[in-house]
Amino acid sequence: MFTLVRHNLWTVEQFPRFRRGLEPLAVGPTTAQSVVRSGGVLFSTWDEAWDAAEGFMYPAGDMTVPADPSGSFVDLFYLRQPLFVPEFTGDLIAA
Repeated sequence: MFTLVRHNLWTVEQFPRFRRGLEPLAVGPTTAQSVVRSGGVLFSTWDEAWDAAEGFMYPAGDMTVPADPSGSFVDLFYLRQPLFVPEFTGDLIAA
């Protein structure tokens, strides 16, 4: 299983496009339960997670602008990077 976390280049000033960027992270079953309890999302494959990350980061499809997903980041001590928690409005992801 995979979840979405803050991109590992988010702290590098030379890469401002990644300040709110996302990337997939593989998680085991126990961590997956904690991710869901914390508001994160899970995907079956890396490809599904990456497609979702691009959708969250670039909802209008314009990848020339800095990533700006609707949601927040939560620090969980057992993950390498902050967990992405998307904002949902009803059944739809906030645009």
